[in-house]
Amino acid sequence: MERLLRYSYEHDRVIRLMLMDAEGNLSQVNARVIRYDADTVDFITTRSPRTVTVARRDILAIDFRKGDDGQVV
Repeated sequence: MERLLRYSYEHDRVIRLMLMDAEGNLSQVNARVIRYDADTVDFITTRSPRTVTVARRDILAIDFRKGDDGQVV
């Protein structure tokens, strides 16, 4: 998880996050990480651009965006 957060933040790349909210609802979002630390992650969503802050414990999975193989040139 740390590797993909750093990849998005350092290279300004979009990643896919699977999140769970306080009510237990799951959501998937494509986003660009703008800040992260040990407890929280701030990102900008791609569908309707807005800044969101979530607790790291609410992130269930992170993956490369479809079509992105993680290569940085």
